[in-house]
Amino acid sequence: MTKATELDAALGARLAGIAQSAGFLTDIKQVYGPLDSVRDRAETPYIQYRWVRDTRADSAGRQALRRRKYVIELTFSKAASSLDMDNGHVDVLRSLGFNEVDVDKRFPGLDEGDDDAEPQYPADGVTTMRLNINIAVLYSETYR
Repeated sequence: MTKATELDAALGARLAGIAQSAGFLTDIKQVYGPLDSVRDRAETPYIQYRWVRDTRADSAGRQALRRRKYVIELTFSKAASSLDMDNGHVDVLRSLGFNEVDVDKRFPGLDEGDDDAEPQYPADGVTTMRLNINIAVLYSETYR
């Protein structure tokens, strides 16, 4: 298994832990990976994540330092409030250990200087709205 594959699985596991019972403000109903199909009328809020770009930052021999950018789509009912979206944004970053003092709680390789979020408000006839959260992770891949 490649390091990139391990990274994708670890991200999904972290996001799946977002629940009020775990001390978060948001109760995520389901987490979908990059190739998962979200069924119509899926219970909200839910997350679908995917990587959008993977670039080589440096290399030495058969190893490369890579930077993988992810978009984490947090989908809400159109009835959700701005507070719900703000809470969801904070909870995604908290789940990754953003600015966590205890390094063991941080998502390995998270680039804390590279994140942003962009809302997509519902248009006529659309029953959901999204918050797209972009993050970057640095990792080392070995090419044998």
